[in-house]
Amino acid sequence: MYRLDEFRTQLNILDEKLINILSERYQICRAIADFKKKHDIPMMQPARVEEVKNRCATMAKNKNLNPDFVRNLYTLIIDEACRLEDDIIDNKVENIK
Repeated sequence: MYRLDEFRTQLNILDEKLINILSERYQICRAIADFKKKHDIPMMQPARVEEVKNRCATMAKNKNLNPDFVRNLYTLIIDEACRLEDDIIDNKVENIK
């Protein structure tokens, strides 16, 4: 059972890193929203969304991860980023830096 606890501890550490990376990613998304708002750029950039999903799916495949899983994961990540950008651009939330 001791070994299982070690694995779980390692997973907990990785989970914290993932959350920190997501937080950092969304801070950048907030800056992007400000930029788009100031320069009157539409929030939705479908070509960029596909570019990110394709790039990440390829990276996943190269790391022996399921590219469909990663594509679905990035759909969730990007959907949240779009919601956040939309709220900032439409003044629904204050952009806290």
